[in-house]
Amino acid sequence: MAALRNNNLATTECYSVVFEPYINSKPCDYLPTFDVTREATLKLSEPPSTAVTLFFATQTSDETTGLQSFSWTDGDCVPNSVTDAYLTLANSPINKGKSKLVFKLSLNGVAYVAKRCYTLGDGSPVCIVANRDQLVKEGVTLGRAEFFLNHFNAECEYEAVEIAGFEVTDVLIAREGVASLTEPFVPSPASGFTSTDYSSLTPAEEEELTTTANVISSITWLLERERGDVQLRKNSGTLDHPKYSDKQGATINAFQHFVYLYSKKTLVLADIQASESHSLLSQKAVLFDLMSHTADRESGAGDHGDVGIKTFVDQHECVQKCVALNLEALKTPENEEHAEEEDESG
Repeated sequence: MAALRNNNLATTECYSVVFEPYINSKPCDYLPTFDVTREATLKLSEPPSTAVTLFFATQTSDETTGLQSFSWTDGDCVPNSVTDAYLTLANSPINKGKSKLVFKLSLNGVAYVAKRCYTLGDGSPVCIVANRDQLVKEGVTLGRAEFFLNHFNAECEYEAVEIAGFEVTDVLIAREGVASLTEPFVPSPASGFTSTDYSSLTPAEEEELTTTANVISSITWLLERERGDVQLRKNSGTLDHPKYSDKQGATINAFQHFVYLYSKKTLVLADIQASESHSLLSQKAVLFDLMSHTADRESGAGDHGDVGIKTFVDQHECVQKCVALNLEALKTPENEEHAEEEDESG
């Protein structure tokens, strides 16, 4: 049990908080109880977790198009056995979205969240290979979004257009695995799979999941730094692109417009949501869990292809920032000439 000294208390006696599970409760529900101690400490009863071995993908980006690729090599393993890289993964999720479960993960004491898919929209369970493919595609989308955002920021600076600050969440793609095909392998409770699921893999699937000649991978995880209890703002939906008048919202409107044109009208970012930064040194909002609509409809779940792109074009209304950046109007000039000034106080 971890104990953290509270240096802000002036007296030698203080209250410590011990979180104990409710009887017949969900795994994430905790009941605080109080006792008086002679030492200023805070005791936290952590949910059960399991030590895991992860193999991290190397991410590369095309400097011209922003296209991302992920690959696994022999040197990317972070095993649970080395003292300078200890990984523990919570057995139960702390959150559940429309398609993914979220688990706490600790790497050398640094808090991350680990995400995996439990459905891809049709309600059916996700197999090992499909989960990997979807999370890699999400990593590609986030990487491309960062590429576009860098160019958008540069254009705004060049045109002296004031915008709200944003950054795209840093992600790691990792495979849970074991460093030998001959050793008994028990997937983590968080993975949602059992050893039987691996023994029933087809030869083609087993070959596809083999990271190196000596490593078979398990479930794939998408990792992000934990942001904690921060405010979230949803700026657009999968097929819903509202116009905003405040500074942050109008910046997102202009950014979506910029991405569509910069990608040569082959990509639209969707389902845009932002949270406060996890860093006290940054005032920028963090974009995460992005989706996209692409001309080839290959960016993962929620990609509506040309229909999604056309929906954005039909719904988008230029804000003043679009005009200031000299972005090509998406509708007729008559409909765009009255772009409203956004409220810069937001």
